[in-house]
Amino acid sequence: MRLLLVSTITVLIAGCSVPGIVPMGRDTYIVAKDGSFTTFGGGAVKAELYQQANVFCENKGKQLMPVKEASRDSGYGRYANAELQFRCLDANDPELRRPTMSSEPSVKIKVE
Repeated sequence: MRLLLVSTITVLIAGCSVPGIVPMGRDTYIVAKDGSFTTFGGGAVKAELYQQANVFCENKGKQLMPVKEASRDSGYGRYANAELQFRCLDANDPELRRPTMSSEPSVKIKVE
């Protein structure tokens, strides 16, 4: 009976957490993931991260607010991957607004 109780508690605790999500500060988190052998686009990996982040915030009773995102498609010798930085905010938090995401160039040229 005791083993069954411990097993049940372990399953419940594991079900409440979302693997790979790491706190970066107050209400701010980061999650990153590599795609599989059959995932060629970084956008597909990024969509999975948004789903994970949304579930994570909903479990806290909060709303997802993306901060920064990045992704890379698969190529020779590498899997597609993505990273998402986000906040979990209350519905009435003034920082919760329509996200205006912009991508950063993979190559930057500095002219002096």
